Amino acid sequence: MKFYQKDPWDLSGVDDGIITIDSHTGGELTRLVVGGIADIQGNSMVLKREYFKKNYDHLRQMLTKEPRGHRGGLAAVVTENVTADARFGLIYMDAKRYPYLCGHATIGAVVTLARTGFLELREGENPIAIDTPSGIMETTAVMTQGKIESVAMNMVPSFVLETDKQIDVPGFGKLTIDLVYSGGFFAMISSQQTGIDPVIANSQILTELGMKIIDAANEQAEVFHPERPEVKTVDVTEFYAAHHENVTEGKSIVVYGESHIDRSPCGTGTAAKLTLLHHLKKIDLHQKYTNYSPLGTSFDAKLIKTLKVGSLDAVVARVSGMAHITGVHKFILEEEDPFPQGFLLN
Repeated sequence: MKFYQKDPWDLSGVDDGIITIDSHTGGELTRLVVGGIADIQGNSMVLKREYFKKNYDHLRQMLTKEPRGHRGGLAAVVTENVTADARFGLIYMDAKRYPYLCGHATIGAVVTLARTGFLELREGENPIAIDTPSGIMETTAVMTQGKIESVAMNMVPSFVLETDKQIDVPGFGKLTIDLVYSGGFFAMISSQQTGIDPVIANSQILTELGMKIIDAANEQAEVFHPERPEVKTVDVTEFYAAHHENVTEGKSIVVYGESHIDRSPCGTGTAAKLTLLHHLKKIDLHQKYTNYSPLGTSFDAKLIKTLKVGSLDAVVARVSGMAHITGVHKFILEEEDPFPQGFLLN
């Protein structure tokens, strides 16, 4: 039975609306904007990101905050490609900021755009290049018997900037972190250091601690990217279970944004962890590693090559996962709505 006479997609008295296709990757939401936004200007993804931030930040807030979203929601906007080899571009955003890169959202975008027909896939491996604010990223969608089986990403080059950096965290005292770049800067900290296992039961204290570590790291540490001067803040804390020699799997809790725990294993976080493990000589090139999320979902990963970023030793991680579509939405804003840019409750 239908409880409407007019098409719900054609409501009178409201604007045209923002069209999104929502998915989850290992439990973490991606709200992919596929319609309703005018041309996003800029001949690079960094410039497109800045243009969107200047002209459409109200849409970020509307899509990622209550009552239409929530503090843990991540959205991505599909753009025209800016490099000849790329198929499309992505601008990432959450309730607080515009991440330079997001692995789970990239997987969600590939799966979604394949399902809509924008990406035409054949049996076997399908290479798809994507422009991101962190640079072009090579992905591979694997099609088996007419269905997408997985999406693998060659992450942007990652490197360890500093190890054993001691910071003073209010309410927790002195902690030692490692600073790793993987699309953005991560403060990495082992459960050996905190005495707190990265499991759901400890989510509240890890969320609080994670946000305080981000603030303390930005106040007491200096981060820089040799080739990307705009990247100069620590945006994420990653708590990971202590590792021993010749590790093949592990678990993490990643905290970022507006006090949010990533439900997925985190693509950039998985790459950051492998980068640190390789730096500590605990994992080899091409060694398979499975990274588990707080929910028990996983990404498969391995390091595929070494290189230099400026004078720093760097690696490229290949991370593989899968996404599932959860809904198609048309978000509207009525003139009388008291919350045009949403809200967050602490």
